[in-house]
Amino acid sequence: MQPKPEHLGPEYGAQFEDESMARAYHARPPYPAGVIELLDSLIVDRPRCVLELGAGSGDLAFPLARRVDALDAVEPSLAMLALARERQAQHDAPSNMRWFHESAEAHRFEGPYASVVAAESLHWMDWAVVLPAIARCLAPRGYLTLVTVRQLSDLPWQPQLLELIGRYSTNRAYRPYDIAHELTARGLFELAGQQTVFGAPFAQSADDYVESFHSRNGFSRERMGAAAAAFDRELHALVRAHAPTGVVEANVTSGVVWGKPRA
Repeated sequence: MQPKPEHLGPEYGAQFEDESMARAYHARPPYPAGVIELLDSLIVDRPRCVLELGAGSGDLAFPLARRVDALDAVEPSLAMLALARERQAQHDAPSNMRWFHESAEAHRFEGPYASVVAAESLHWMDWAVVLPAIARCLAPRGYLTLVTVRQLSDLPWQPQLLELIGRYSTNRAYRPYDIAHELTARGLFELAGQQTVFGAPFAQSADDYVESFHSRNGFSRERMGAAAAAFDRELHALVRAHAPTGVVEANVTSGVVWGKPRA
């Protein structure tokens, strides 16, 4: 099988085990409410049991669990899992959730699951191992649903931001890609549908906006070293030039792709 793109290699995915990545995760914008609605609508089989791979700190797992019969969440990063368990203890978290500290490749896929979800995570996994395992555990009408990057849209400083990312990211191999295309081209996925979901207007402080980048691949503070502070200064200056009040306002968008994994 054609190898994965270099920038999706395990050495880059391992950055999510860094403590700084987990600490910065709170600054990411929320998924649009329409993402949860769409995921819910794609669940047809009963019981409505869901598996989420790479569940992170629970940004999707917690709200989705409130709509289904049971949800199993798999997360390989101990730092992210600790954050999820902290959130679960502090809030009125659903009781129908199970957390697994392990990689998707090592997970024992039980099922049947009415839906398997991977939000901003499947690209780090071993597709040749994980996709067939998902295919075997899905209920007859179940889908593998991929939620792609949540991002702020129509930022006036986007061109300068891309240049800044290109200079500072530690993932020097990065190239734009389409996860559904990559999987389909390898015979591992049959696309059934896709949709861009637009969220309500969202506002956050410039400090949180800048911090959110340190929850993304290529911007772990541990791996950037002294360059992290330089990146922060330049991005702060860029944002302030367009948002002098220190508040970033934009809409959040996220892509959703669903289909059948092939065994």
